[in-house]
Amino acid sequence: MSEEQHNSQPLSKRASTLRIAVLMMPGQVPLDLVGPLQVLQCADRLSIDVEVCYVGPKTAMPWLGPLTLSGIDPLPEQLPPQHLLLIPGQYRNSVEPLAQQECVSWLKANACYADTLMTVCSGTLLLADAGLLEGRRCTTHHTLIEQLQAKAPKAKVQSDCIFIEDGRYLTSAGISTGIDTMLYWLTRACGHSLALAVAREMVLYLRRSGQEPQLGAWLEGRNHVDERLHRVQDAICAAPSQTWRIETLATQAAMSERHFRRRFKSLTGMLVGEYIMGLRLQRAKTLMTETTWTLARVAEASGFGDERQLRRIWARHEKVSPSVWRRASYQKLLD
Repeated sequence: MSEEQHNSQPLSKRASTLRIAVLMMPGQVPLDLVGPLQVLQCADRLSIDVEVCYVGPKTAMPWLGPLTLSGIDPLPEQLPPQHLLLIPGQYRNSVEPLAQQECVSWLKANACYADTLMTVCSGTLLLADAGLLEGRRCTTHHTLIEQLQAKAPKAKVQSDCIFIEDGRYLTSAGISTGIDTMLYWLTRACGHSLALAVAREMVLYLRRSGQEPQLGAWLEGRNHVDERLHRVQDAICAAPSQTWRIETLATQAAMSERHFRRRFKSLTGMLVGEYIMGLRLQRAKTLMTETTWTLARVAEASGFGDERQLRRIWARHEKVSPSVWRRASYQKLLD
């Protein structure tokens, strides 16, 4: 059985318990660890048994201010078979060279014992140091893309997605995207129903697709410090398909309609309507990638009202038709 065939089987059919190993390294970014682990904890509580072991070059390490993590097992000479090996990212100024090299050597010898290797943020750089990414599609945090390209010149580094899967490797952009990546893996491992239940319990109003740009529509126009506009933008992002009237948004921002329009354009670089349509278009793309819904249903769920309006907005931003774009997205996932 090939690596890809083995990896495509639902884990729930291969084992009743998910076995997860976490590589614990000095300088670890807290959310890179806690986000994915929260997904697994919810899954364990709701449905399937999850066993997590923590291994690393040190049995204890500083973690978050005065907090210290302990109970870490030494790196085993041979890692017992795992469904997933999780590699959180690190703050680059907190990396300890000797511990780092020990982890790189260990990965070279033990990566083969995990069905899937999942990295969060700079964790991808560790795979590159171990020589595991040659010819692979991969990603990392947008500020580390050039470093990843330098470390793995033969890898197919992508900067336009929040996570990407290539065979046994799941690499992600970092921080909150570790949650999205773990939900994706859980969907593949145990099915959509469990992943959806976990997302609901974690109050995630939208699970992002791996094809979504790291700095896409959800972050566009947010590079300002006006709390009132951020509050309005948060509300729109939470429900882009809702009917948003200028007077409602202006009231929420405690501004007159005229001042709200001018302020919004000045700080975001776009009109309010353009901002809302951009979010709806991104939502439509996500649904087109993750579902088999008709374009009419996608349009309705995205807030466009009907297929005709979606096609009209689509033509302003894309060079190919929705059907051509959708086929290309599916093919990209299969390649």
